Amino acid sequence: MTELEQLTAEIKRATDYQVNKRILREKIQTDLHFTYNGGLFKITPELLAFVATWHDSVLYIEDTYENPIEIQRDEFLKLARQQYQAAMNEWHQQHVELRKIRKV
Repeated sequence: MTELEQLTAEIKRATDYQVNKRILREKIQTDLHFTYNGGLFKITPELLAFVATWHDSVLYIEDTYENPIEIQRDEFLKLARQQYQAAMNEWHQQHVELRKIRKV
């Protein structure tokens, strides 16, 4: 393999990595959505922190469709944390695999 071919292959691999990384992130972003009590919520660290620090057991949160949804704080927090952690674990595992492929 010539030096130019080798350089071209390395650039292609790096470009493929960035494209696949972006696609993976978009997939995980959809995995961070979950339904609760008729509402659709995107789980973010900010949402988790807000719900965790709220003192009342029942509160109303705006969902992604801008509707106020009543939630049971403890139940919502438990389910949201589980969904968030599952998505983050999946993202991490797949990202590690992408990095391995890139280094081959």
